[in-house]
Amino acid sequence: MGRIKAENRRSFYIFLAPWIAGFLAFQLAPIGWGLLTSLTNRMAFSIKWKFIGLKNYESVLTNPDVLYAFMITFVYALLHTSLAILTGLVIALLLERKVPGRGVFRTILYFPYMLPLVAVGWIFKIFLDRDTGFLNEVLVRLGLLKEAVPWLQKYPLQSILALALWQSGWSLVIFLGGLATVPNELYEAATIDGAGYGRRLRHITLPLLSPFIFFQFVASMIYAMQTFIQPYLMNPKSHRGENLFLETPPRETFFVMAQAYQQVIEKHRFAYGISMLWTLFAVVLIITVIFIRLGGFVVYTEVEEKR
Repeated sequence: MGRIKAENRRSFYIFLAPWIAGFLAFQLAPIGWGLLTSLTNRMAFSIKWKFIGLKNYESVLTNPDVLYAFMITFVYALLHTSLAILTGLVIALLLERKVPGRGVFRTILYFPYMLPLVAVGWIFKIFLDRDTGFLNEVLVRLGLLKEAVPWLQKYPLQSILALALWQSGWSLVIFLGGLATVPNELYEAATIDGAGYGRRLRHITLPLLSPFIFFQFVASMIYAMQTFIQPYLMNPKSHRGENLFLETPPRETFFVMAQAYQQVIEKHRFAYGISMLWTLFAVVLIITVIFIRLGGFVVYTEVEEKR
């Protein structure tokens, strides 16, 4: 018996060895290198560098532009998460009803989420363009606007937030799965007691969906805090060098990831840019821990009493 267990353990480690090697070589090693680099004054292509400790982090935390980037990133993440969850919940409640062709509607509404983010960014940039954009064309022809509005220049943050509404398919699928777990007996009992749709939604649906809402909120906040592609693709400024290099996004959408990209790629300040990313990691970690701690007060769970 002991021989069989030893062979099983050996087989387990043999099959696990390729993943461990890949994790050490391609994940843990770069992470460690980045952490050590953030403690130096290293520049791009520089051979000589020295250890400066936490000076880069001190500079990050005292730079008003970086602090503004953290603030606007958090605001964007909060708005993005709230809009995506609210939109997904409303659509899921509508599609949960027995209506003809609801399977087709589910597929159509989930399809935008499957599109590559780069393609979606270009679609929205063309859609919101002042001169040739479809939105201005329709609104002007209908008489709702007297002249075309430069949406990307005048409302850069709102334009990027529109992606949260258009790509709420991920939230929709999770809510549809959550609604399938709600027992119909609860609805039937509430209906017999005279509860209308609003009371059933408030006292049955939302409490039982709270774990799904909480999961999406935490996961979406972590994702949105790392937003990078959208502000660069939807930048109202023209591109330089035949699209090889992108202009700096407007200040309202100059998020932390974009700031770090500018420091590392454009200004070649490797150590400073990486320290900014590590600061972002710490902020996201703190926010996640706080939300998880608060989750116990807002998430409904059924716990059987021990006798």
